[in-house]
Parts: sequence; C-alpha cells; structure tokens
Amino acid sequence: MKSTAKWMWTAVLLLALGASSCDKSADAKEDEKQSAPKKVPVETVLAARADLRETIVSTSTVDSRNAVDVVAEIPGTVVELSVEQGDTVTKRQQLARVNREELGLGVETAKSAVARLEREVERLRPLYEKGILPRQQFDEATYRLDEAKTEQRRANMSASDRRVTAPTTGVVAIRYVNLGQQVATGTPLFRIVQPNDLVVHVNLPESSLGKIFEGQLAYLRSDAIGADEFASSVEKISPVVDPRTGTVRVTLDLTDIAAETAAKLRPGMFVKAFIVTDARTNVLAIPRRAVARSDDGAFVFVVSDGTATRRAVKLGVAEGNRVEVTEGIAEGEAVVVLGQDGLKDGTAVDEQPRGAAEPAGDGS
Repeated sequence: MKSTAKWMWTAVLLLALGASSCDKSADAKEDEKQSAPKKVPVETVLAARADLRETIVSTSTVDSRNAVDVVAEIPGTVVELSVEQGDTVTKRQQLARVNREELGLGVETAKSAVARLEREVERLRPLYEKGILPRQQFDEATYRLDEAKTEQRRANMSASDRRVTAPTTGVVAIRYVNLGQQVATGTPLFRIVQPNDLVVHVNLPESSLGKIFEGQLAYLRSDAIGADEFASSVEKISPVVDPRTGTVRVTLDLTDIAAETAAKLRPGMFVKAFIVTDARTNVLAIPRRAVARSDDGAFVFVVSDGTATRRAVKLGVAEGNRVEVTEGIAEGEAVVVLGQDGLKDGTAVDEQPRGAAEPAGDGS
C-alpha cells in the first residue's frame, strides 16, 4: 500500500516537471522570435552594361528655315479670307482683303475733283484760245487738274492695298486673324512656310556655351510621330546672348533625317531636343534612383545573401534614368532602387529583384 502511494507521487512529480519544461521551451522560442531582426522589404536591379550619352535637353517646336509673316499694310477690317491654315499658295496669290472705308471715300473724292477740274479747263479753253483769258489763268487751271489726277492715282493705289497677297510660294502655317476683325498697320495676318526645309530653334542657358559647337551631334523626339529618336546636328550658334533671358539661340538642322520621318514633321510641331555633349559605350550603368548622397559623396546599397551593404560609388555619364558607375560596384551586383531610405549598413532585407536595369528613357 505504501509502495503504491509512493509510485503515484513520483508520477505526479514527473508530469509537473515535464509541463514546466514545455512552458519554458515555448517561452524561449517566442523570445527568440521577437529578438530576431525584422527584414526590410526592398526592390533591386542588377548593374549591367549599356551605352550612355550625356545631353543638354531642351524643348521647342519645328520651324521652317524660310518662314514669312504677312502683315497688314493699312488699318481696317478683314472683309475676306481667301485661304486657310494648311493651304498651299503661290507668289502674289490673294490671301485676304482688308477694307478701310475712308480709302473708298478718298477714291470717290479724288474722282469728283478730277471731273470738276476737267469741266473747268474745258470751259476756259475756248476763252484762252480766243485771247480773252490770260495764259497764266489757264495754266493755273491746267496745273490744278494735273494735281487732282495725281491725287486720284494715289487714292486708287491706296485702295488697291486692301488686297493682301502672298509674298512667296509656300504653305499657310498660321492664320492669325478672323473674318470681321479690326487690324492695325503691321498686324500679322498669316505665316507662310516652306515645309520641306525645316529647322528647330532652341534657347539654351549661356552656361552651355562651353559644351556646344557647330556640327555637334543631336537628336530629337516627338510624341506626335512616336517615341523613336531622329538625328539632327547643331547648325548655328548665335553670336550673342539674350540679356533678358540669359540664353543663347541654337539652330538644329533637320536635312539629314529619313524621308519617312520628314514626311511626318510639320512646322509648329512640339519636339524635345537632345544635344550630345559626351558619349560612352559598354559602361556599367544603374538607375539614377539607386544613388543616394551624403557629405561623403554618392553611395548605393548592394544586396547579397539577404543583407544590404552600403557602398561608396563614383559616377560618370548620365542619360535619362540611368547613370554610369566607374567605381564601387561590379557588373551583375544587385543594387537597391526602392526601400533604401530605411537601410543601414548590414540591414537584413527581404529582396524583390527586378532583373536587369531599366531603359534609359529621357529623364522626363
């Protein structure tokens, strides 16, 4: 009996010790779990080789090398528009008519004056021929008639100026006025361009002068005709800087572009211009957004075996969304492009790779 009781107490003690051991093991695992470092989610891109071009970027519109603005020669009202934007016109073709009421009144007044003086001269002529009228008086009447005829010709010529004509053959790029509009002398009415002789004018900061030269490679992009770039070059650099804006005017030539592209371009079309100041081939490149800066210079975070390591880097040519790395990382290493704000050297990360570097784009 005593032996049985002793055995029961031993079993109860063993069960209690086992339960206590399980509780301690569970608590230890929970503590270990809480003390483990939390991984920071990041997105990475592999450093890869690429061809990069450093450029000066500007925006402008396509223009014609031979563009002519037709202006009003007299003040008045636009009473007729003979052409519209996009029409092809020939030299001296009528574009519009501008009416000035006082010109019509001037013609009628001059005509009436001539008729009155002609009657006066015809009335005095027989008197002069018979010797009744002094020659001086007859000559004065004849002189007044000649003056009136001169004034009539001047009035007729002014009245003919109401007809606005094209100074050259080309295409009407812009119609500045509407029917019935009042215009002053010198008001632009139309712009006529040569559509097959196109250029692009860009205004660059004066600080760019040391980086550009005539014949320099450039290229253009237009959303209207697709994202592909088309070749250009610097044709002319203005010898003066605009003191109001601090910019210099640069002309880009478009004569060497492909015929298919040239057929799509139109004067007035919006384009983005890139003037190439440096070009590198087969260089190591990473996205710009992977680079951070501090007082010590540029750096990136490189991920290996789930850990982010801070690396100082030296940068080279930049194009659009990518930048050349000359020192600091190797080809194929994974650099952090998203999530680096919360990183320190040695931080554990949850890496989401994107693969190779993204396209350069245009930086916009």
